[in-house]
Amino acid sequence: MLSQAIKAGFKRSFMTGLAALLPTTLTVLVLILAFGLLNDYVGKPMGSAVLWSLERGAGRGFGDFIVNQTGHSLAEIRATDHWLKSAVGFPVAAVAIFFLGFGFASFLGRRLMSGFDHIVARFPVVGSIYGYGKQVSDFLLKGNKQVEFKSVVLVKYPYEGIWSIGFVTGDGIAVLREKTGREMVTVCVPNAPTLITGWILILPKDDVIPLAMSVDEAIPFIVSGGVLLPERLKPGVAPVPGGAA
Repeated sequence: MLSQAIKAGFKRSFMTGLAALLPTTLTVLVLILAFGLLNDYVGKPMGSAVLWSLERGAGRGFGDFIVNQTGHSLAEIRATDHWLKSAVGFPVAAVAIFFLGFGFASFLGRRLMSGFDHIVARFPVVGSIYGYGKQVSDFLLKGNKQVEFKSVVLVKYPYEGIWSIGFVTGDGIAVLREKTGREMVTVCVPNAPTLITGWILILPKDDVIPLAMSVDEAIPFIVSGGVLLPERLKPGVAPVPGGAA
C-alpha cells in the first residue's frame, strides 16, 4: 500500500512538473525557431547587403578598421556566418520594415498595395498561396476584431443525440433567415485540442443551448479534451445564478 502511494505521489509530482514546464518549453522552442528563420532569411541577407555597400563605398580606412576589430575583412564576413552579419542586418531590417509600413499606411501606399494584391491574385497557384498568407498575416498582425467568439453554446453535432461545444461567431446568413423564417446563428465547432481547425455550422438559434461558460473558460476545456471543466458546471454542483455567460 505504501509503495502504491509513493508511486502515485511520484507520478502526480512528475506530471505537475511536466505541465508547468511544457508551456514554457514550447514557447522557447517557437521563439528559437522564429529567430532562426528570421536570422537566415532576413538578418543575414540584409547584413550581407549592408556590408557589401560599405565595402564598396566606405573606403579603405573603414575596411582596415573592421579587420583590426574582427580579424576578418568585409568580404570574408559576408562569405561566412559571422555574427556581424546578423548584428548589422537585424537593425537595418527593422528600420526598413518600419518605413515600408509607414509608406503603405498612406493613401498612395494603400492603393499600390491593393493593386499589387489584385495582380498577384490573378496567378493560378501563386495567387491562392498569397491570398491565404495575407489572410493569416492580417488576422495575426493587424488584430482583426471582426473574427471573435461572442459566446459559448452547445449544439447537436455531428448528429442527433450527440452534443458538441461551440462558439457563436455571427448571426447566420440572411438568405437562410428569409427561406426558413427562423433566426439563425453561426457557430464554430473546434477540434480538440488544437482549436485551429473545426467546422462552421449555421443553425436555428432555438436549436443551440447557451452555456454558462465564458470563452476564456471554454478554450482550456477544449484544449484539455474536456478535463478542465469549471467547477460550477460539473455534475452534482448546483449552478450559480448569474454565472459567466
